[in-house]
Amino acid sequence: MDHFRKLKAKFEGLTTHDSGSQKATTHPPVQQQGGYSPYGAQQPGIHPPAQSGAQQQGIYPPAKPGDAQQDAYSTPWQMPTHNDTPYPSSGIPSDGIGPGGFFAPPQQQQQQHYGGHGNQFPGNTFPGATFPGGAYPPQSYPPYPPPPGEGPPQTFVGSGGPPPYPPVAPSQEPPSKPPVAVSGSALPAMATAAAVAATATAAVGNPSGPSSAPPAAQDGLRGQDSAPPVQQGQPANYSSNIGALDSSQLPSGVPLPLDQHDIMTTTERGEKKHVTRPGDGRNQMLFLNISNNETVHQRFLIVYGQVPGIKGDKDRIVVRHPYFPPLTFPAIDGYFKILVELESGDNGLKFEYLQGDAVVGQGELTIKMEPYTDKPPLILAVVIGSDSKGVFDSPPDARGPGINDLDAAVRKLRCCAYLWQAFIAEQMHRQGFGRRTIRLEEEYEPDTMARDNERRMTAKVHILKSRRTVAEIQDKERAQQWTPPPGYKRHTEESQFSLANEALDDYGVFKGSHHVACLSLDSHWDPEQQLLLGHAALGGGSGDRRLGVFGSHSTHAWPANAEEVAAKFLDTTQTDTRYLANDCGGCGEYWRAANVGMGAFLHECGHLLTLAHTPSGIMSRGFDDYNRTFMISAPGFDGPVRQRDEAGAHWHRTDVIRLRHHPCLRLPSDPPLRDNEKHESGFDVLPTERGLLVQNDSGITMIEVWVDGKYRNHREYTAENLERRRNGSLPAGPDEMATAFPREIVVDVNSWSGWAGGWSKSDKVQLVLTSRATATDNVDNVNDLLHKGSRHDHEGNVVFSSNQLGKGEMKGTEKFEAWFSGKDMRSSTPKLVSIEIRAGDMLDGFILHMDDGSERKVGKCKGGNRSVLSIDPDDDLDHIVVNSGWWIDGLEFVTRQGHTSGWKGGRGGGRHIVKPPLGYCWMGITGSGADWLDSLTMHYAKRK
Repeated sequence: MDHFRKLKAKFEGLTTHDSGSQKATTHPPVQQQGGYSPYGAQQPGIHPPAQSGAQQQGIYPPAKPGDAQQDAYSTPWQMPTHNDTPYPSSGIPSDGIGPGGFFAPPQQQQQQHYGGHGNQFPGNTFPGATFPGGAYPPQSYPPYPPPPGEGPPQTFVGSGGPPPYPPVAPSQEPPSKPPVAVSGSALPAMATAAAVAATATAAVGNPSGPSSAPPAAQDGLRGQDSAPPVQQGQPANYSSNIGALDSSQLPSGVPLPLDQHDIMTTTERGEKKHVTRPGDGRNQMLFLNISNNETVHQRFLIVYGQVPGIKGDKDRIVVRHPYFPPLTFPAIDGYFKILVELESGDNGLKFEYLQGDAVVGQGELTIKMEPYTDKPPLILAVVIGSDSKGVFDSPPDARGPGINDLDAAVRKLRCCAYLWQAFIAEQMHRQGFGRRTIRLEEEYEPDTMARDNERRMTAKVHILKSRRTVAEIQDKERAQQWTPPPGYKRHTEESQFSLANEALDDYGVFKGSHHVACLSLDSHWDPEQQLLLGHAALGGGSGDRRLGVFGSHSTHAWPANAEEVAAKFLDTTQTDTRYLANDCGGCGEYWRAANVGMGAFLHECGHLLTLAHTPSGIMSRGFDDYNRTFMISAPGFDGPVRQRDEAGAHWHRTDVIRLRHHPCLRLPSDPPLRDNEKHESGFDVLPTERGLLVQNDSGITMIEVWVDGKYRNHREYTAENLERRRNGSLPAGPDEMATAFPREIVVDVNSWSGWAGGWSKSDKVQLVLTSRATATDNVDNVNDLLHKGSRHDHEGNVVFSSNQLGKGEMKGTEKFEAWFSGKDMRSSTPKLVSIEIRAGDMLDGFILHMDDGSERKVGKCKGGNRSVLSIDPDDDLDHIVVNSGWWIDGLEFVTRQGHTSGWKGGRGGGRHIVKPPLGYCWMGITGSGADWLDSLTMHYAKRK
């Protein structure tokens, strides 16, 4: 490790050799910034269903098994979507809530953490270590948590693929429908690079050998991610491919856009990549992930390249920009990765490959940077207590103004966010979807991303002063990693996620839809209690707000500007737990703390971008390898870290497809969104004789197959793969070939079973459904829906049942049945003559009046205003427009001739069109209700 300490010292000095003057230029010391005050409101973004509650999911899995974590919320709308808790819990069921108000991932097997492995880097495999595979299987949880005032509060727990942060107890049952308010999901336990790759490979591309543990059941509002402890004696599944996704990790027939395991000098289109051939006898320089004159839309770019024929493990790469200070990163054996700062317009970049003071390779690139502001930004904020001293945890030799104060926290959060931006763009580019990435809310002010402190457009950081004192924030009951002892009576159910929400409400600047990453400045490691106070790793949201929350306990290890990035990722200083937290046992050295801090925070931001836990990658425990995307050198890794060696530092392919269509990652070349793509619409799943008819008005972008809680495969629907669906390169039925984003797809179960590796009737088969508007839902049990969801009526008709809308779980709810038949169905079952609706602000129910004089209630129908829709003899019920989440918010009946009841009830929840498939007729409606209607199911049969 001495080698890396020397490198660290070298890069901390950031003394850059100037080949022209042969003089060393040392950048001036960082200038301190003044205090930061709140900035203006940001642009609106997208919004999840109104009925959704805030979901929270956490990032990283626990480091050691046995500790349970409870993050309870008094009401579902206070919950984060994902709760990533660091310690595994042993007895808390995790039932269901997932990212972005969607489904939560299944729990994965926990991996061994770093503790006890000395200075080994996760790239080295630990015998017996198992990767927490299969992070987010489909789960059934409540569709959306109720908004304030709508029903009793319920608690939910973020589900975890990898061990949560802190982990929850494993469960064999996947979560039900995704509520909008979910507690943070935990990150998986730290995984070895080989284990990560093995899991990813098995999970994505090997139908016969799925990887990942069953989904964790979640219950309650305790946001946490959980994963079962490592099973002793269980053989690990290793793979030699420990890099980003390879062809074995993609669905059948989906080619990998870029070779991520070997240095290739061609682009994904087969074009030659940019090569600089100096005329002065120096070696040529190859740029392997970027082309000359390429246009990007981000401020910082990762450049990956090679000078062939060079050997040396202490080399450097320097990039010079006309308007920014030079940046220096390590290089090994001719390979290099370097972070490049760009300004709007053309950027002429000059690169020098140095061995000692000798320049052995040179190259030039011109990159065009065009800021794209026509999309929602990610807003950065720091939350501080009402009486906060404005400092974060730091070792005794690194304290003081500009070092561990509020100013330093602002600079470090800004730098962290720009690294996120560069990482996302690089990963999306590798997967063939362009350099899509988040944009940050920026303004013209002194720029701390470079030590020259010149005024430039740079990321805003809002300071949110909480109404809570530091003592309240650091109350152990609000600590995500605290486990109450048996019989303990809690005094509060609040979490750091709810405190951040409260501070945002009080701040009052952000109107409309917004996406916020909040750093909790007053997090603090208490060595006496061995407890991290004031910290939560949570992400998710609902309504107009999407939120990611993380503590400041690892901020001391983060870079504050671009010049510090290399030094921080090489810093092997041991964490002194007398002053600093070794979070999840994965922050024993400063470079690891930088990975976990910035990478796990990115994991939480993934949740606010609707991502769930996955079998591998950042949404698993892959952030442990976060440094590898930026660095060619990594502590404990022998040789250059090429793309194939980046291990967990990637997005799983299912994450990539969700990000491909997220409004925050749009490109200028993307066509405008249609109206029905701007708002989430619910999925309707209808069994038919041909299979399951899946419908979504926004368009379907992905269907995943999970068998017994394990990810098997998925089909994706993008503009980029439409031609391959049509020419037979990808498995696709007629519906899947119709358009880029089909609005309805028939899932032929027999055909899909063969494609996904097969299953038996006793297997629990789940489908996870994702729409272009980023809505996610799941079919909890395909076999049950197909076989148990149909019956024969007294005339021998096979009557099918649709998926149920609403949870049907209100206190005092009762079940109701109303059987009738469509007028063009030869049946003795009564026909409809009118529909009487009882509704006010909520939908109490409705009464169906039949042609035989009978009537059938659906709901108690005890209150509300009365209205009647008459159905003429030559007319009939065509469809029902329903808004639903936890219950049925409101609806509108529509006849074949276009007569309507008008909208009755509320407008919350997601929209559904309840209508029999083509060639089928209405046969009845069943539902349940208490004070108002809380579930609804359509029944239909083939017309005859």
